[in-house]
Amino acid sequence: MHQIAQRKLDKVNALLDTRKSNNDTFFKGRLGQIFYFYHLYKVTGNISLKHHLEELLSQVFANVSTTNPTLIGPSISTGGAGLGYVVNFLCQEGALAFDINKEFGELDNYLFNAASDLIAKDNIDFLHGALGVLYYFGERARTSAHASNFLNSLTEDICRRAVRVEGGYWFRNNLIRVDDNQIINFSLSHGLCGILLVLISIYEVSAHRELIEETVKEGVRFILKHKMDVDFSNNEYAFFPFMIKDGASEISAPNEMGWGYGDLNEVLLFYRAGKMLNDKTLIQLADLIGMQSVMRKDSTSNMVTGTSFCHGAAGLAQFFKTLYMESNCDAYRKGYEYWIEQLILLLDDELENGTYTGKENDYLEGLTGPAFTLLSYVSELELGWSKVLLL
Repeated sequence: MHQIAQRKLDKVNALLDTRKSNNDTFFKGRLGQIFYFYHLYKVTGNISLKHHLEELLSQVFANVSTTNPTLIGPSISTGGAGLGYVVNFLCQEGALAFDINKEFGELDNYLFNAASDLIAKDNIDFLHGALGVLYYFGERARTSAHASNFLNSLTEDICRRAVRVEGGYWFRNNLIRVDDNQIINFSLSHGLCGILLVLISIYEVSAHRELIEETVKEGVRFILKHKMDVDFSNNEYAFFPFMIKDGASEISAPNEMGWGYGDLNEVLLFYRAGKMLNDKTLIQLADLIGMQSVMRKDSTSNMVTGTSFCHGAAGLAQFFKTLYMESNCDAYRKGYEYWIEQLILLLDDELENGTYTGKENDYLEGLTGPAFTLLSYVSELELGWSKVLLL
C-alpha cells in the first residue's frame, strides 16, 4: 500500500510543483504552498524545495507592504493569523532565521485588536474569525510575553460571550447564518466543537484555566443535550447535529462525515475534554461513538464522494490517525488504513477527470490536503502539519 500511495503522491506533487498561486493566503495560496513544500523538503531532503519555499516566502513578505495585498483581515485561513502561524512554525522548526517577537509586533497588535472587534460582533469562527487568532497566539504564548497577554485577554473575552442556557453553553456565529436566522453551529470548522478544542489546546499556557474548564464542561453538556438516537436499520447514523436553529423543537442531521463537521468532531472533543476534566465517562462515550464511526464505510452512512480534506477521504484518514494517537484504540488504526485506501482509489478518478483543476493549491478543498495526508502516510517522520487543523 505504501508503494501505491507513494506513486499517487508523486503524481500530485508533479501537479503542485507547476501550479502558481495568485494570492498569499494560508488555505488557498502561497502560505499553504510554503507550508506543504517545507514538509515535503523535510521528508525528501530535496534542496530545490527549500529554495522554492524561500522564494515564495520572500514574495509573501514583499506583497504585505504593497497597495493591493492579498492577505485580508485577521483570520487564519485568508489573513494575518495565517501568516503568523506559518512563519512561527518555520521558526520553531529551525527552518527560518527570523526574530518573530521583534518583527511581528505590529502584526500581533493588529491581530489582537481585530480579533477583539470580531469577538464583540460574535464572529468566533475557527477558519474565518477570531478563534484562529486565539489559536495563533496560543502557539506563541510560551516564547512571547505580549502574545501571552493577548491570549489571556482574548480567552476571557471569548468565554464571556458564551450564551448560557439551562442545557449548557453555546456561542453565536454571526458570520454563518441560515435564511438570516441565528443558528447554533456544532462543527469543528465554524462552531462549538472548534471553539472548545481551541480552548483545550491553550489550557496549559492560559491564565484562565478555571474559566476554560467551566466553558468546556458546559459546552460539552450542551452538545450532549442534543445527542440524537441512531437507527442503522433506518439509515440514521449521526449522533449529533451539524447545526440547529435557536429554539428548534426538533433536530436532525445528514449522515455526512468529514474533517470540518460530523460525529468525529465530537469524538475528538470528548477524548480531549475527558482528559482535561478527568472525566472517564466522556472518554467512554468517545470510544462508543468512535467505534461506530469506524464502521460507517458505505456511501449511505458517510456520504463521502471525493478526496478533499474538508469533506472527503483525506480528512477522514487523518482524523482516524489522530483518534488512534489520542486513544491507542486499534480500530482507529484500521479506520486510518481504510480511508487511505479510499483516498488512493478516489484520487485516480479525480486526477483523470481534472476535479481540482484551478484549485490545486487549496488546502481544504483542493489537492494540498490529500497530498499532506499521503505524505504523512508514506513518511516515517511524525509531521506536524495537521495541528493547524486541530488534529
